[in-house]
Amino acid sequence: MSVDSAMAATDAAPSTPEPAPIAPPTVFVIYTVQDGDTVDGLAAKYGISSSSIVWSNPTLESADSLVPGQYLRVPMSDGIIYDVRASDTLSDIADRFQVDVQTIIDFPGNNLANADSIAENQTIFIPGGAMPAPVALPTATPEPVVAPPPTPAPIATPPAGDSSGTAAQAVELARSRIGAPYVSGAAGPDAFDCSGLVFWIYSQLGLDIPRAAPDQFAWSTPVDRSDLQPGDLVFFTNTYPSSQWITHVGIYVGGGMVVMAVDNGDIVREVSLAEAYWSDHFAAAGRAH
Repeated sequence: MSVDSAMAATDAAPSTPEPAPIAPPTVFVIYTVQDGDTVDGLAAKYGISSSSIVWSNPTLESADSLVPGQYLRVPMSDGIIYDVRASDTLSDIADRFQVDVQTIIDFPGNNLANADSIAENQTIFIPGGAMPAPVALPTATPEPVVAPPPTPAPIATPPAGDSSGTAAQAVELARSRIGAPYVSGAAGPDAFDCSGLVFWIYSQLGLDIPRAAPDQFAWSTPVDRSDLQPGDLVFFTNTYPSSQWITHVGIYVGGGMVVMAVDNGDIVREVSLAEAYWSDHFAAAGRAH
């Protein structure tokens, strides 16, 4: 065979095809609720737990609240579909939903290069994630009945801001709900929205407090931020688009910390007023009465 013939044969040899790129896995589907659907039925259909559906849809009040025509995010495996907020870090998200940071990074559908590559409003999947159970409210031990002294001294009612009285009880109640899920419109005892948590706490203490955050602001006695005491109400503005000045509320527990039902997809937890987001959105403070 001549050199030219050999070259021609070489040129005609078929080339090895490029491997096709691997498509990222489907993380979730949008499902339109049909008449007769149940969360348990959908979970069985997609091979996931009912909790994964409930936790992935923050506006879903419970497993029994499906409405025909409603849209649901249904994950393709057990875990939580989560929308990143401005104040989130991947470490916070991992701690909140009880998984390792690397588990979230390694999930192919998240397209995360590292722990610093999340962005506000990004939707990520938390494989195997779970919402923590709310802390159980302690049951008080009955006090033994003691005969009163012949001439009992009158007990003064502590002022609302006194950390030894009503305010201290408010702080204890607020911290007892840490871990409870945020559910829009809920006011306890196992789920809350922001004003629902404040309403539940002070209702337990016998105060006639309004239900909505703007009304709670009008009801409370104004105090300066520098004069905050445990048990005070802390109000925020512009946390979501609204015609109201007050859009969010929490309970001050001391040390610059506020217990609040944060947002959809989140839980009741402590946040710091020093965090840029909460400092920027701080509006006012008030004292219960």
